[in-house]
Amino acid sequence: MNWQSISPILRIGLLLGAVCYLALILWLLKKKKLTVRYSIIWLLSAGVLLVFAVFPYVVLVLTDLLGMAVPVNVVFLLVIAFILLLLLSLSSIVSGFAEKIKRLAQENALLEERVRRLEAQLAAQDKQTENEKTS
Repeated sequence: MNWQSISPILRIGLLLGAVCYLALILWLLKKKKLTVRYSIIWLLSAGVLLVFAVFPYVVLVLTDLLGMAVPVNVVFLLVIAFILLLLLSLSSIVSGFAEKIKRLAQENALLEERVRRLEAQLAAQDKQTENEKTS
């Protein structure tokens, strides 16, 4: 199979799909629905899709380099690798948030205890002032 055997309609469809995907990522960044920090992996995937759409020969070269029989296997391999990378990235983010939540809960508990003590001291002072006034 050579890259010229890919129909022009399929190539145009792949190119439009990759451009729409990239536009969606950029739109989400603009609307602040996605932060730059977490969008890097999405931008990389859009770039790879764009390269594959513009230069389908790259998939064929990768097929030969990896010794695979069919180019679609390379695409599946890359998709699975992307999903694993995405899962690892999201797990790292969730772990960081879990630590922050734990620390914030501990700080909140300490502040609540401090407020209770201060309220108790204030109540004791108010009682003492009332007793002094009545005496």
